[in-house]
Amino acid sequence: MHKFGGQDFTRPTLEDVSNLPVLIYDGDCQFCQLSLDFGIRNLRVFPRYAAFQGIDPSKFGLTDQMVRSQIWLISGTKSTPKLLGGHLAAIEILSMQPQKYLKLLASIMKLWPWRIIADKTYKWVAKNRHRLPGGSKTCELKDNYLD
Repeated sequence: MHKFGGQDFTRPTLEDVSNLPVLIYDGDCQFCQLSLDFGIRNLRVFPRYAAFQGIDPSKFGLTDQMVRSQIWLISGTKSTPKLLGGHLAAIEILSMQPQKYLKLLASIMKLWPWRIIADKTYKWVAKNRHRLPGGSKTCELKDNYLD
């Protein structure tokens, strides 16, 4: 049993998901789409991806509120999946890269105080994505989930 936003959830089994990792993102948010496109174009290794609007988040062990608030990377194996949200998902994608400087950057971002800075930066961007280039009113988070 794990906690997320004060809510308990159990580790998913993902019987119907065979190819991991998978990145879950907000397909209605233009800023999120531009960020995804940037990653696909500029990173040598990129996970499969799916907009949360086109999937059942519960099949990944996630709730609607969880997938609306931040990106999620589901990695590991079907029997022991690993859920990484927000800045942890971004760091893991950097860790997957073959370039040593990106692996080093990911390793540094996992250390204190950089992981706190990465977390705060991700939350600020997620909360303000409707104000950023490419953002629109559809990108705005309607709750205070990231506070």
